[in-house]
Amino acid sequence: MIFNKEKQKEKKYIKKEIEEKQNKSVTEELRKKYNNPDIIGTIKIIGTDINEVLMQSEDNNYYLSHDNYGNPDKYGSVFLDYRCNKDSKKLLIFGHNDFKEETPFSNLEDYYNKEYFEKNQFIEVNINEKIMKYQIFSVYVEPKDFTYMNLKIDDNKYASDLIKYKNKSFYDTNVSVQSEDDILILQTCSNHKDYQKYQDKYLLIIAKKIEAA
Repeated sequence: MIFNKEKQKEKKYIKKEIEEKQNKSVTEELRKKYNNPDIIGTIKIIGTDINEVLMQSEDNNYYLSHDNYGNPDKYGSVFLDYRCNKDSKKLLIFGHNDFKEETPFSNLEDYYNKEYFEKNQFIEVNINEKIMKYQIFSVYVEPKDFTYMNLKIDDNKYASDLIKYKNKSFYDTNVSVQSEDDILILQTCSNHKDYQKYQDKYLLIIAKKIEAA
C-alpha cells in the first residue's frame, strides 16, 4: 500500500508538471504567433464560441482600439484591467460589443436569456500560467453606478457589494456568494432595449472563482 501511495503521488506530480508546461506553452506560443508580449493568457466561456486571447497594457485605452497584433482596429481586443494580476481578488475584463458586427463579446448579450445562462455558467481564465475557473452568479446592465470598477477592496464593504451585484441580476442564478469569494467581472456595451435612453450602459457578467491551479 505504501508503494501504491508513493506511485500515486508520483503520477499526480508528473501530471501537474505536464499541465504547467502545457499552460505555459499556450501563452508563449500565442506571444510568438502574434509577436506581442502584451498577451497574458486566454479566456473562454465553456460551451460557447467565446474563446479569446487575453491582453493587458499599461492602461485601459490601448486595446480598446488595437487587435492582438497591436495593430489599430476599431473592434479592439479582450483585455484585463491594467491594475489587475492573476492573484487579484477582483478581475475586470473588457471587450467590445457591436450589434451590427461580430465582436469579441457580442455573444454575451445571449445571457439576457436565463436558459442560455443555465447551459453556459462557467468561465475559464488563464493568466500567466494560472488557470482559474469561475461560475456566473449575476447578469445585469449597469447605466449609473460604476463603482464596480473600483478594484481597491474595502473589507468592510466587499460582502455587501457582492450581495448588491447578485440582487441586481435579471434573474436568480441560484449561485450563492460569500465575503471570501474572488470574483471576475466581464464588461461590454449593452444593446438591451430597456436601457436605450442611457448614454453609458454596460452589460456585466459577474462570476465567482470556484477552482484555481
